[in-house]
Formats: sequence, structure tokens, C-alpha cells
Amino acid sequence: MPGYRVGSKWNDLNEIRCLLAFKQLEERNYPRNMLTELAQEIAKVSGLSVGSVKAKIGNYKSAAGVTGHSNASLQTISIFNKYGQLNSGQLQEILASGKPL
Repeated sequence: MPGYRVGSKWNDLNEIRCLLAFKQLEERNYPRNMLTELAQEIAKVSGLSVGSVKAKIGNYKSAAGVTGHSNASLQTISIFNKYGQLNSGQLQEILASGKPL
């Protein structure tokens, strides 16, 4: 599988942060304004833009079959296939360790 673009701030940990945000939204039935709040938190720790983070969370929503087709990257699909069955608590543990499985 191709890796992340050189110079990109996307990496497996940032992907998992976005997957975690999707899971938190899903577990709470997508409350109003929560997407923006989560995206802002991720943007702050990752250096990514809020818009980019929101788009990535949307890609996970699509990968889960909640919405239609998206332009999710191969990395996003790979992360979803590997970690998408986990709940938010399990994803938080992975992030706390600093190392994807």
C-alpha cells in the first residue's frame, strides 16, 4: 500500500484520531456541533486544518456505510478495515500508547 505523501501531516495516529472522532459521533447519534468540536481538537494536536479533519471524519462515516461514496484514501480504508470494529474506548487506548497495533 502506498504511504502518506512526503511533507503531509497525515499519519496512522492522525487517521486513528479521526476514526475515534467518527466512533464518538456514532455512539452519541451525531449530536449537533460535536463534529466541529472534535475536528478542532484534532486540528490543534495534529497541525492539520479543521476542514481537512472534518473531511477525513466524513470519509470514515462513508467507509462505515453510513453515507454514500467518498474519496477516502487507501490509508483511510486500510485503517478502517484494521480498526473499524473497535469502540471508542479501545481506540483511545491505542492513541494513548502512541503506537498503532
